Amino acid sequence: MNNKTLKWNFIFQYGYVITNIINAVITFPLYIHKIDAATLGLWWATGGILAWMTLADPGVGDVLQQKIAQLRGQNNGPEIGLTIGSGLIMSMFILIISVLAGVIFYFLVGTIVNKDVSQYQGLQSALLITVIATGMQLVSFSLSGINQGLQNSAPVAVSAVGGNLMFLFTVVVLLYMNFGVMAIAFSNLARALFINLYNYVALQNMLTKESLEIRFSKSHLKGFVKIFSFTSVSRIIGGFSASMDMIFLARFVHPSLITIFEVNKRPIAMAKDLIGRHSVALMPLISHENGKEDKTEIKNIINTQFKYYYYMAIFVSLGFLFNFHNLIAAWTGADKFAGNQIMYLLLGNFFFGLIGYFMANMGYALGDIKMNSFINIFKGIIAGVLYYFASKSYGVVGVLVVMLAASLCIDFVFFGYRLYQLGYMNQTFINAVLKKWVAIIPLAVAGGWLLSHLFAMVLPSRMPIISIGLNGLSFTILFLTLVYLLDQEIRNQIKSLVKF
Repeated sequence: MNNKTLKWNFIFQYGYVITNIINAVITFPLYIHKIDAATLGLWWATGGILAWMTLADPGVGDVLQQKIAQLRGQNNGPEIGLTIGSGLIMSMFILIISVLAGVIFYFLVGTIVNKDVSQYQGLQSALLITVIATGMQLVSFSLSGINQGLQNSAPVAVSAVGGNLMFLFTVVVLLYMNFGVMAIAFSNLARALFINLYNYVALQNMLTKESLEIRFSKSHLKGFVKIFSFTSVSRIIGGFSASMDMIFLARFVHPSLITIFEVNKRPIAMAKDLIGRHSVALMPLISHENGKEDKTEIKNIINTQFKYYYYMAIFVSLGFLFNFHNLIAAWTGADKFAGNQIMYLLLGNFFFGLIGYFMANMGYALGDIKMNSFINIFKGIIAGVLYYFASKSYGVVGVLVVMLAASLCIDFVFFGYRLYQLGYMNQTFINAVLKKWVAIIPLAVAGGWLLSHLFAMVLPSRMPIISIGLNGLSFTILFLTLVYLLDQEIRNQIKSLVKF
């Protein structure tokens, strides 16, 4: 296992998400105070529609990463050159198609959400700029995927983190200059241009260093395109489905309620992205190891990393459970808290979605692209249809119930079973995982509930930040203690680290 590559993969994935979180923490309150609530709500809803232009990308960056990493494990230089060439040609086609699709959606966006978007200041211009920025973003996925596949992870990490910092600086300055939603659009465009330029230069340097040559072959391109017969359908259906919650809510509820929903969803979505990046960081290494004959190392990596992953998922889920009201109050105001019912649904979707996400990414990295696509197609169709009826009859709660059902029944069950079928998780390991969950989760819930009630009795409600700090620290100590006492392997690892 290449520890240097893995280190940079983690720096890339976590650095990208952490800077995204920092950006959100800083900019989200600014959006609320600097942009009209109705305009902001429609920006999020219509932004989801323009995101449909990304459906023109059948996942070229992900496939390039998986294929090139596997070929590099096989030391097949000529095939790597052909794959890069085919990937670059596909990226140019996708850029053209996505921008054309974006322009079409730009003109239809008002009809789709049943609102006159021209009545909202700066919204139309910001959407048009977003079309260009999104097209550039699609190109960056391919360039990053090639670099990741070549195990050239450092420039990918630097460009992603640097791009986010550039976005933060630009958007804050423009918001204070009263650019409104245009500030977000211009900042997205600046970030996309920076990431593309940095990754392109890094790729050229890597090709020179490794004496690799980009090669173009019509026959190879045809074979490369066939891979996307399933992934393209999966991404199209999945992309439409993922944005349907906000689209339907925009039709059936007031835009200001969408803002409340987004305020409550955003911290959990950021945490989900943060933890989920753990599995994404493993993918280039898993694909690279899969190019070798001995598969023992892959099984060890998956089993070991899954343990760290689900402990993080449990810890953060329960941390949110006992601190969520104070978190929203400290961030945007107590009046923005949407209630316990919505919080429970968000957290259920958070946990089961995270576990399923790990399974899905491991299967994809192992080359199980077709089955991965089939499952996502099935999920997208079912969820997309149900969003309409759920949002129309039950609003936000209905949408969240559909999300939770999809995460539990499809992500958690289907992707988990598929990894089991592939032979990378056996019944003994699954039983051991479930036993740990049954032992740790109830004790952590009981201890966390007791701690949160004790602090609630002694701390005034107007001190949410102090409450989060004290309760969070106490719960962290409690959870780590439970893991240490109940997990023999973790206990042995810690003892070996502190042993002199």
